Amino acid sequence: MLLHECEINGLENTAVWEQYAKEEGRDCYTPDMPDDWEKCTTPAIAWAIGSKGENFPKHVGLPLDSGKVRYYMLEVHFDNPSMKRTKDTSGLRLKYTRNLRKNDGGIIATGISPHYLHVIPPGQKEYKSVGYCSTDCTREIFPKDGINVVSVLLHSHLAGRKLKLRHLRGGNELAPLVQDDHYDFNYQQSRSLTHEIKVLPGDSMITECTYSTVDRKKPTLGGYATSEEMCLAFILYYPKTELAGCYSMPPVRYFFEALGVQEFYNTTWTELEDKILRTSSETSTTPPTVRTSLFTYKPGDENSPEANARAILAIQNAKAYTIDGEVAGGATPFEKLIIKEPMEFQNKTFMAHLENMPYKEVLLTKKMEEYFHTGLHLTFCRKRDDTLAIRENVERFPNFTTFLQQPQTQCSYRNRVTYSSSQSLPINLPLILVPIISVLSSIKLNVIYF
Repeated sequence: MLLHECEINGLENTAVWEQYAKEEGRDCYTPDMPDDWEKCTTPAIAWAIGSKGENFPKHVGLPLDSGKVRYYMLEVHFDNPSMKRTKDTSGLRLKYTRNLRKNDGGIIATGISPHYLHVIPPGQKEYKSVGYCSTDCTREIFPKDGINVVSVLLHSHLAGRKLKLRHLRGGNELAPLVQDDHYDFNYQQSRSLTHEIKVLPGDSMITECTYSTVDRKKPTLGGYATSEEMCLAFILYYPKTELAGCYSMPPVRYFFEALGVQEFYNTTWTELEDKILRTSSETSTTPPTVRTSLFTYKPGDENSPEANARAILAIQNAKAYTIDGEVAGGATPFEKLIIKEPMEFQNKTFMAHLENMPYKEVLLTKKMEEYFHTGLHLTFCRKRDDTLAIRENVERFPNFTTFLQQPQTQCSYRNRVTYSSSQSLPINLPLILVPIISVLSSIKLNVIYF
């Protein structure tokens, strides 16, 4: 469940919104959903399965700002594969007060934009994907004193095993904001930080997700459905800024050429970007041939003004903070894309090509992981009013000095028995000391372990 702020700027169209408030709801992100609801873009509350809720610290609260936000949209996702008819009574219970807390808080969503250009190979014990929140975004929006992170909700789906929100400053990685090396989809509790961490303008963040797909035979695509995958972090912080989301995704042409496809029938790269990023209608213009090969993409074309303009509109409409659900529009375009070049893949659909790649070859999957991890990222910085704070940009993953995790220290109890040579050692001493030593050792391990 996600509770969104609807930023309608004062009393504009109040009667229309009052009518919406009387409805029972609509299907999310379908033609049946009113265009006005696109203004409900900023997550105010995020809840996922297994969470017991959250108590904010006494000096932080979410403001009920009647000047800009007078309505909220509750987005609920259901898992009902057998399509049973039932009445749902779940919801969110919020507590509010007239006694204002010292700081207005907010939520930032960051990570990988949920999209089928996020591909996780099958049969992998560990495979990493990352979303990049750029330095330009935080530099543009964060106040000069930075923001204070209070808690973080990490989110992926059933293949997620390890999640981490990394923190970079000036070419160096700081301690992770939060890290879960034993992620369980059924227990998604937000993690309150033991002490608040400051993120300054110019800092960047990396949402890193490690997946396990050893029991899967086909690639897993990014998306809203539970069978697909996500890599997101919801950050509770103060003071509240205009930033709603800071994401990245693979540039479209970079993605396909990285996987060995140089050209498709009946579409150009420009039209394909339109179709994928904006789910536009199909076109039939013959494309030019692109000279490239598997894993040898050379960046540049996606920085054209035309591509940037299309990407801005696409990103503004991306629901990159959704917890679960179905991909808008149904199946991906992969099934309809017919490969023209190179010859070895000619006349295959891209989906067939994706499913038939030799994922058992470790060199291939490691190269894929590296290419989409440390390669190019289309980054974007989305404001609460559904506009971009800065122009989106295709940039390479940053070089930085990795944070060195302190080694774990294990303390144990060691017993020393002293006696004189003239004394005889009781024959039953080992039988008495062994269990006592074990108990003391376990107590020490439980108490002194970090």
